[in-house]
Amino acid sequence: IDFYEINLHTEQMAEENRQNVRYEEIGRVISPELCALPGILDNISATGCRVHFPVNVIVDLESEFDVKISLSRSPEESPLQLLCKPQWVKECKNTTQIGLKILYSPDAVRLNEFISSLQELSESPFPEIV
Repeated sequence: IDFYEINLHTEQMAEENRQNVRYEEIGRVISPELCALPGILDNISATGCRVHFPVNVIVDLESEFDVKISLSRSPEESPLQLLCKPQWVKECKNTTQIGLKILYSPDAVRLNEFISSLQELSESPFPEIV
């Protein structure tokens, strides 16, 4: 059995079935209930995100977690506060990737504005210069 092909196929199906476009974004993830160490945001949409932690993490897929995300391109310094539920977990070489579904956010307006700005950047014919 080629597990690489199975994982690739599963990831491709997830991309096809996803409700919203995910945008590549880097940010700092804090969720002490999930992991004592901070994690890194890999991508985000209005309904979910993928994060990873630099250690192996045991994740309860039935639980909900408070997650704070400091976005690298956000003009606001305070982190987004989200209530998330893990959808999948993938461990690879002492790191853990987690797909999170966003259940609720008191910062929903800010999150949606940020996603809109990422969408505009992705549609722009001119690349962002940092």
